[in-house]
Amino acid sequence: MDQTKNLLRAEVEALSGDLLNASEFLYNNPETAYQEFKACEYLSRFLEDRGFVVERGIGGVKTAFLARPAGLQKKRPTIALLAEYDALPGVGHGCGHNLIAAISLGAALAISRYLKDIPGGLSVVGTPAEEGGGGKILLAEAGVFLEMDMAMMCHPGRLNLPGEEMIGRVKFKIEFFGEAAHASVSPDQGINALDAIVAAYNNINALRQTLRPDARIHGIITHGGDAPNIIPKYTAGLFYVRAATRSYMDDVFKRVEKCVAGAALAIGARYNIEMIQPTFDPIKRNLPLEETVRANMEALGITVDRDDGRRGSSDIGNLSYYLPAIHPSLAIVDPEVPGHSQTFAEATMSLRGREALLKGAKLLAMTAYDYLTSVELRENVSKAFRQAE
Repeated sequence: MDQTKNLLRAEVEALSGDLLNASEFLYNNPETAYQEFKACEYLSRFLEDRGFVVERGIGGVKTAFLARPAGLQKKRPTIALLAEYDALPGVGHGCGHNLIAAISLGAALAISRYLKDIPGGLSVVGTPAEEGGGGKILLAEAGVFLEMDMAMMCHPGRLNLPGEEMIGRVKFKIEFFGEAAHASVSPDQGINALDAIVAAYNNINALRQTLRPDARIHGIITHGGDAPNIIPKYTAGLFYVRAATRSYMDDVFKRVEKCVAGAALAIGARYNIEMIQPTFDPIKRNLPLEETVRANMEALGITVDRDDGRRGSSDIGNLSYYLPAIHPSLAIVDPEVPGHSQTFAEATMSLRGREALLKGAKLLAMTAYDYLTSVELRENVSKAFRQAE
């Protein structure tokens, strides 16, 4: 292994107490999307105290920040180390964002020690509201990543993977409008909006059988009427369409629209479909970067697991269309433990979670070093980025 990589690993070990404290602070102070004021301030001060210049409230997002090593001029290529820190309502850090933030801090501090000797630069970007709020999308649209060339983060999970598919997600509200009438005295004078949404739900359910394995549709009825003796004049539901590519996600959504239109036609009701932002894109994977991560995982003694095909969605998918991005994961629980659970949150504070924090920081620092010092790797990464969908 390159001697500098050994030094990077040693730097992370030297920082272990501070990084564990940062993770524990976030764990004990969980804040939901766009409310991460304590987390943003703690992480900003953490970096300032260790020689970084921090800009708070970047991109018009109050709980976001951008940190760069002090005294170093902006240089290209520049790596963005992403720090997530939002928690889940009622669960706390059931997705392990306390570890994600600490991992990126550790990698940034380790690699910053050697920036004078290697080309390029780095930034730590505090990205709030990953859990449904799409913080990275807002920051990307505001131009925060224009001076950066590659983004990276490491997620705790059930498996050790250098990368995996993330499916896109469209969220939308379906409404049906009928005519109210007495359900016993004058049912013939009503138009049953509940029948319409039930028909739409059944149409969508029938559609599932014809979808590719990389697509998902799921939803709930949020309003079914007001009283049993009144034919419902208004009903509503909330639905997601997910798919592994933008084009297939669009195709599935159009088919869902037909399911809704057909139900409205059959019942005689009117309907409306309202898109709810943000929409998450599937991740644009970068195989040269993932192979670099894989090699560094093996160098760290991390056994790469077989992908089990379980898929979620994240706003890093949107970011991956702005610049090359990687999202490796390190296991802190056994595969049968669900994410977004109290058990998973508690695992971030376990010995396994703490070990993953340090391994993740080393992994990102080593991969950042490879990217910054290898012209060939950067060219391959750029080529793969241009060629991917």
